[in-house]
Amino acid sequence: MPDSIIASSVQLARIAGARVIGTGSETSSDSLRGLGAEPVAYGDGLGERVRALAPGGITAAIDLHGVETVHAARDLGVPDGRICTIATQIEGVSAANGANAAQGALEELARLVAAGQLRVPIAASFPIDQIRRAVEVQAGRHVPGKIVIDL
Repeated sequence: MPDSIIASSVQLARIAGARVIGTGSETSSDSLRGLGAEPVAYGDGLGERVRALAPGGITAAIDLHGVETVHAARDLGVPDGRICTIATQIEGVSAANGANAAQGALEELARLVAAGQLRVPIAASFPIDQIRRAVEVQAGRHVPGKIVIDL
């Protein structure tokens, strides 16, 4: 399963009616497909692989890891105003985070989860006395879901 932020982003884009091309490793291809995305391998040549899938171009991009998707999107002609990132700051590109979320966004996400339209993958659940272990798991790369702390 891809990271929970990737899973959520793909699902939200699909709910909005977008065609989603998701970058990932070979091992994440089936999971991306299962979420409704068309997988494409990241790495050298990303822009060319995306162009092959979408010869008419792409209209927006979000980079959830580093800067590779931002650069590929710019190379494909996506305006900076239609690109955002969560992992770094790039001049001209919006940072996506809770601090700049639209009013009512959290309520809408809760509604989608409650309605079963948005799945939130849970990687692990820990009692409060194991919070150190929970933080260690969360700090690992590519955690396949949210870490829950039971109070």
